Amino acid sequence: MPRTVTLRKSTRIWLGILAVGAGAYLILTHTAGGAGCFGAFALGLAIIAGLVLLARGAIALSRIIVRRTALRLAFSYFLIGIVPVPLLAALFLLGSYIVAHQFMATRVRREVTAVGESAAAAQSLPRITADASGRVLSSDVAWIKPGEAAAWIGTLARPAFLGANRQVWLAVPERGAKAVRLLRLDDARSPWLQELANRTGYEVSASLEVATRSEKGIRLGTSKDDNDRVVRVNEKTDADAPARRPADAPAPGRGAWNGEWIRAYYLETVANAPPSEGGEDQDVAILKARSSPHNVEEQLFAQGVREIGKALRIGFIVVAILLLVVYLGALAVAFVLAGSIARNVNRLTRAANAVSRGDYSVRIQSRSRDQIGDLTRSFDGMAASIERSVQETVRRQKVDAEIAMARTIQQKLLPPPEAELPAFSVHAHSEPADEIGGDYYDYMEAPGGRTLAALGDVSGHGLPTGLLVGMAKAGLATLVEAGYRNGELFARLNELIHRSTDPRHYMTLALLEYDPASRRGRLTNAGQLAPYRISGGRVTALELPALPLGLFPAKSFPTAEYELAPGDRIVFLTDGLVEAVDGSDEAFGFERLEDMLRANAAADAPTLRSAIVDAVRAHAGDRPLEDDCTLLILTIRDVPPLASS
Repeated sequence: MPRTVTLRKSTRIWLGILAVGAGAYLILTHTAGGAGCFGAFALGLAIIAGLVLLARGAIALSRIIVRRTALRLAFSYFLIGIVPVPLLAALFLLGSYIVAHQFMATRVRREVTAVGESAAAAQSLPRITADASGRVLSSDVAWIKPGEAAAWIGTLARPAFLGANRQVWLAVPERGAKAVRLLRLDDARSPWLQELANRTGYEVSASLEVATRSEKGIRLGTSKDDNDRVVRVNEKTDADAPARRPADAPAPGRGAWNGEWIRAYYLETVANAPPSEGGEDQDVAILKARSSPHNVEEQLFAQGVREIGKALRIGFIVVAILLLVVYLGALAVAFVLAGSIARNVNRLTRAANAVSRGDYSVRIQSRSRDQIGDLTRSFDGMAASIERSVQETVRRQKVDAEIAMARTIQQKLLPPPEAELPAFSVHAHSEPADEIGGDYYDYMEAPGGRTLAALGDVSGHGLPTGLLVGMAKAGLATLVEAGYRNGELFARLNELIHRSTDPRHYMTLALLEYDPASRRGRLTNAGQLAPYRISGGRVTALELPALPLGLFPAKSFPTAEYELAPGDRIVFLTDGLVEAVDGSDEAFGFERLEDMLRANAAADAPTLRSAIVDAVRAHAGDRPLEDDCTLLILTIRDVPPLASS
């Protein structure tokens, strides 16, 4: 069934703008004798609308390609197999041009050396001699005078270029003497440039230009004199030698292969130039050559026996054709495989859409024995188990939501970790090991001006533990409001927990009741770790052994009374802190804890809390906590006692 395409409203508007603009332009052009400004406006409007529609069409086409697997695979093979071809061709052409340029430049330099050496041996050329110190003894040219410094004469190992008065000279050193012969390359009357063209087979010329070096590279052609006046040294004059063609060279051909469009340049600093520093200008001799690709190819493949060069060409062409044939064959096979994969993927897509609609009975039943067939059989097995998985997922999501809600409720049951009460300040830290923890701390003001702080630990983890923590908090608050204190309070709370749960779930609890009027505190404990008192730099464990709440219907729990001074700190903690283990299963232990307390006895409560928590975390490292960790630090405040009546 063909798919109906619905155009968006904005697309229809742009189509209308295109039609109106194009129509208005045509009408104005054919009826008014000229488009005019209104016609130009209509044409511009039509062009803009056309560009917008073209961009939208490209976007829609890309979406179609990405959506359909067959087109996506074909487009991918196109990007991988076709797009690199012009890039490789451009790279090949660029590399060929660079090779041809360097070949021509090297050949020109080699042949100009040969021309100079031949001319120096056979002709009477200007001669310059120098002494051992590099001073000119005699000179046949006016621009080098006797007595001048010319240290370069003794350093030449091969013919080098000289520059003077915008002239290019070639200096040929004499063997066994500090002397050079000179021949001018840019003189139209000298035969040397023509001989260079005959030797190389290129159209050649020579010139002297100025090179200015900087951080960005080198710039040729302009310089400045001492008065910052621009001097252009590449302007043509009558003394400049024209380009010379080989004497027996045919006329330049036509076309890319026979046309003389390959240009090569050989640049060399003149030997008599002063040293250049920074961006200082310096004379550079330039040999220019021009030739055709056909001529360069002939020279590259030149052999004493022509058949050798022909064999090399044929071998190169055969390998290139084989590469092209193999590439096209591989591309065709790739498109066939892409189509096969796309058909099977389309069947999988239809089956997956059926499953997404809730039809878990769909089956592909493919007989293919390749990886696609394995995938379809895996899909068939997956469809049979999806329904069970969905039901299990729904159930787990419901349970997870309930657990998350219970965790939120439990976190709200705990008071803020820091508080300032009339009797003492509170600094707490609680870190559950599971979603719902079993540790509990609380503080409150009680009747009679007393202030209470409690810390407890319920056995186990999970939802039952959280329920027991909530029940203990509510029961403790209710009993305190009812006026129960110390051992009697614990007896009532023990009865409530014992009656409401089984012996597998019990609770340890330590409660400090502090009366600021008398500065005395009463500690009641039910199986909780002994809290520590830090007073005057001394650390003392307030031992008070007793059974946990909820195990037995006990009626009495021990209570001890302590006289507390302002600045004293009472440190409550659960066993998760001392039982935290490292990678070698070594527990943090009471010894390390007491060392931490003594080392930070003079520190304030926030610093002491951070030191203990950081030490436990550093000891455990990457190992997760196995039990809840809760720390409660009380700092007795300096509250004046009431006067006795």
